[in-house]
Amino acid sequence: MVALRWLFFGLVLATTASAMSRLWEILRVDGLDTSEMLFLALVAILFCWISVSFWIFCIGAYARWRGISGNTLTRPRDSDPQLRASLSRTALVFPVRNEEPGRFFAGISAVIASIRNNGVLDRFDFYILSDSTAPSNCSAEGEGYRRLHETSGATIYYRCRLENTGRKSGNIADFCRNWGSLYDYMVVLDADSLMTAETLVALVRLMDNNPRTALIQVSPQLVGRDSLFARIQQFSSSVYGPIYSAGLALLQGPDGNYWGHNAIIRIQPFMQNCGLPELPGRAPLGGEIMSHDFVEAALLRRAGWELHLATDLGGSYEEPPPTLVDYMKRDRRWCQGNLQHLRLIFAQGFRIESRGHLATGVMSYLSSPLWVAMLVASAAMMLVQRHIAPVTYLGRYPILSWPESHTIEFVALISAMVVLLYGPKLIALLLILRDREACRAHGGGWNAAFSVLLESVFSTLLAPIAMLSQSMFVINILLGEATGWGTQQRTEHGPAWSIIVRTFGMHTFVAITAGVLIYTYVPGSFWWFSLLLVGPVLAIPFAGITSSRSIGQWAMRRGLFLAPCETGRIPIIDLVRSRMHDAALL
Repeated sequence: MVALRWLFFGLVLATTASAMSRLWEILRVDGLDTSEMLFLALVAILFCWISVSFWIFCIGAYARWRGISGNTLTRPRDSDPQLRASLSRTALVFPVRNEEPGRFFAGISAVIASIRNNGVLDRFDFYILSDSTAPSNCSAEGEGYRRLHETSGATIYYRCRLENTGRKSGNIADFCRNWGSLYDYMVVLDADSLMTAETLVALVRLMDNNPRTALIQVSPQLVGRDSLFARIQQFSSSVYGPIYSAGLALLQGPDGNYWGHNAIIRIQPFMQNCGLPELPGRAPLGGEIMSHDFVEAALLRRAGWELHLATDLGGSYEEPPPTLVDYMKRDRRWCQGNLQHLRLIFAQGFRIESRGHLATGVMSYLSSPLWVAMLVASAAMMLVQRHIAPVTYLGRYPILSWPESHTIEFVALISAMVVLLYGPKLIALLLILRDREACRAHGGGWNAAFSVLLESVFSTLLAPIAMLSQSMFVINILLGEATGWGTQQRTEHGPAWSIIVRTFGMHTFVAITAGVLIYTYVPGSFWWFSLLLVGPVLAIPFAGITSSRSIGQWAMRRGLFLAPCETGRIPIIDLVRSRMHDAALL
């Protein structure tokens, strides 16, 4: 693992250095001024950032191609899928806050049914941990619990907190204080999470067999939505997600991370080490820690416990946001939580790997304003240098280059960025095409290939929209604007056009204004920038069209963006859908 990490860092640094040497040759024509040095630094940071994702993906692709297991846990020798030999007690905890009761209880009911059908219902207890504040939700939760308790045959408990201190992390802490000593492990599931009995049993057996492991994270597959936006996310999750996870698991080994749900946790070390302090100062960067999961993982690792990512376990599912508007609302909350980690990266005693996880979370949002700054700097440089004769170097001697080199001097750098951004998509497609079962699960070769192509167009349009949104989030947070941790939208009713216009009107205004300025002052570079501007210009119709369930269902009928949950039967998902139509649980 150590050798693989050094190889990974070497590849990232070599890729970045190669690109920067080309850019250095371009910028050093008349010496580097302050603005050019800033531009060079921004490009280096961002090129390194996208190189990291690219090489993690390549490592995962190589592992899957060669059949190398990314599993870093000791496997039980006994192949018996039951838990007859285990004396461990496990609690399944479902934190909930003002969620739609029908979907929430349908999910719990499906998980219970899956466990009951596998004959291990007596090995798990279920806790519904409510932080709901709306009286209608509290009443519906109580009724749903009563019905489930009477009909499921499972051991189920329901608690509604009067004081919602600490949000979700406080909810879990309250469970640990009151009931944690009764159990060896807990499995944390969100309101839209699902896990099969086979996966739950495997996790318990892995924890039994790895006594130094405090947490095993399972990658959840996105399922259950019909809107075009959600179906593209589900397709991407199925095609790209497992490959990236395989590379990540091999690199991090026992220095894993926690994603807040769909994970099994050893309760005793969690209770001993994961009490969260309040950060000094006011929100948004102070106060209660919002993105608690990364911090809890760092605290467990600091105490010497191992954390693993299990990539060879399926049966873990969650639902994606149904629309771009909902996606951005969730991203705003995550942005605030991740930026708080700026104050924790250098916390005393954290391992360097944990600091890396925290820094990655921060960079996932800081990269957006850095991209904006880099684009503004590049446009300013083109404006200043448009009358300078194009020059390159042969050794130490400057020579005149082709007259049109002003428009093509960044081609090599841009081509490298294109490879880093889109290469993983092609690699993933090739891996699917060589696997007959995976190819069939995604609708066949032609449908899978065309879906990857359309998903690439979708991500090209979405990326600059997300870049502007996240840049606004970062600026507002740094200026002191806090946000709550509200309920995620679970239903697939598309947002009103007035909401879409309010959400993305500024994106369109910024993009059109930038396009006019670039065309006026740097017309030779307009077509380069137009590739980035078209997404924000079309943000309003893009958000509206992709929110449509009818278009998503039309694409499914045409064989586009198909995922295994649609081409094959997954019993637990079928159970949720049947429960959703059961009046007794609504």
